[in-house]
Formats: sequence, C-alpha cells, structure tokens
Amino acid sequence: MPHYENMTTELVNTENDPALRGVGLLHKAMTVLELFSAERPTWTQGEIVRAADLPRSTVSRLVRYFVSRGYLTLNERTARYSLGFAAIELGRRAQLQFDLSAIAMDVVEDLARRTRETVMLTGFNPAALEVVCLDQIPAQHGGLRVYENIGATFPLYSGASAKPVLAHLPDTMAQRVIDAPMPPINPAVPMRPAALVEDLDAIRARGYATSREETYPGVAGVGAAILDPGGFPLGSIAIAAPIQRMGEEAMAGYGTMVAEAVKRLTERLTGENADAIDREARA
Repeated sequence: MPHYENMTTELVNTENDPALRGVGLLHKAMTVLELFSAERPTWTQGEIVRAADLPRSTVSRLVRYFVSRGYLTLNERTARYSLGFAAIELGRRAQLQFDLSAIAMDVVEDLARRTRETVMLTGFNPAALEVVCLDQIPAQHGGLRVYENIGATFPLYSGASAKPVLAHLPDTMAQRVIDAPMPPINPAVPMRPAALVEDLDAIRARGYATSREETYPGVAGVGAAILDPGGFPLGSIAIAAPIQRMGEEAMAGYGTMVAEAVKRLTERLTGENADAIDREARA
C-alpha cells in the first residue's frame, strides 16, 4: 500500500525564483496551510516552524491571521491548530464547482484520436468506494467495439478504470476494499485478495493498470489514475477494446500512452505546468 506523510517544505528563495517574486508572504502563508492534511490534521506553532522552515515570528503572525479569518482554529487545551470552517467551506465550494470532465476532455479526445479505441473518463466516489463513468469517446473501429453507459459504476477491485484508483488510495481506505467481499463482475474471472494486492503493487510500479475480461467477457483495457495535488485519486482514464485487438504489445503501448496522458492532466491540476499556463495567458 502507498504511504503518505507530510514532508518538510523546502525553503524557497523568493528573490531568485521569478515565479515567486513579489508573492513571498503569500508563498509562506500557503506553505503553512498546505501542512494540514488528512494524515496530519493538527499542528502546534513549534511544529509548523520546523516543518515549514520559517521564522517563529512569521508563523505566529500567519496563524493569528488565519485564526481571525476562520481558516485555522486553535484548541486551547492542546495548543494545536487545525483547519477551520472557512477552509472547509472553501473546499466545499471548490468541490461543487470542480468539473473533471471539462478539465480532462481534451486529453481524452487526444487519446481517442491516437488509439481509435474507446476511451473512458471516470470519477472516484469515496463514499461508495467505486468509480463512475463520467464521459467516453467510443472507438472509431468498424465491427466490434466497447461501449459503456455514462453513470455506470464499478467497484475498485476490478477493471482497468477502477484498480488504478485503488492503487493510489491511503492504506486504510484501500484495506477496506481488500478485506471486503469482492463479487466478480464477470463470473468467469473471480477476484482474490492476494492476487489483487500483487496487482496493485504492479500498477504503482509501471504507472497503469491492465484488465482482461474482469468486467465483461471479451473486453480488455488499460487505465491510470488522475491524482490531486496531494496524490489522492480523483478518477481515472482508461482505454478499452475487444480482447483480440489488445494483445501484449498493444496493451503495453496503450498503457504507456494513458500513463503519460494522466501525468499531463495531473500536472495541470497541481499547477506544475504553470509556465505553460502563463504563456497561454499572455498569448
């Protein structure tokens, strides 16, 4: 299972980094807020100082401001800070406005154009521990082709669109899936916990999942997870085709393509391609 922990934030010289010049205080403020995560929800001021590598006086001013605005709250008994209701409300608004289909569709279209096979976009539903088909582009091949209904759901333990999401979940969430009953979608391909754990290790190592008839007879696929800035899966992109068109060589080639596609999409979501966004804005 993947292990998540907060890493000490690297001290950045905002004078020498053109991307940060003029926003030094904002960068420090975001460094503080980004320490708060599901794995480490509370911090003392001393812990923030060490983890963010910031002066104690700067941290003190920032946390006082965040508390006054409701983005942090202080437990006076433990002297520990956690995210406040203003941060929770901001996250709720972002979630309501987040449209993965709109953000990812050009990547899906590019894959469909290059492979001429069915390409499916899914979103992860943490409450139900399943992925939901959000959109797809059917194959351009004549004759046999794979098609899925928008809104169809798949459990995380089966199929190329679902398993990469499971592979990137925190340990506790992933273990809930592995420990629970796993009724097969295709009765001819039973799911076994030990084999699934090995498969998840392979998915993380190569960057994409493979599936042969796990969901439907005669269907094979490859898929990779779309990750948020914290590494949590938002959904996946998968390529599906009749098994006779998805031999070992084709599967490896399509797997590399889908892994590269979700990497570009993840960089878009995390802001790692900020230079490209800047150039587009100036154009």
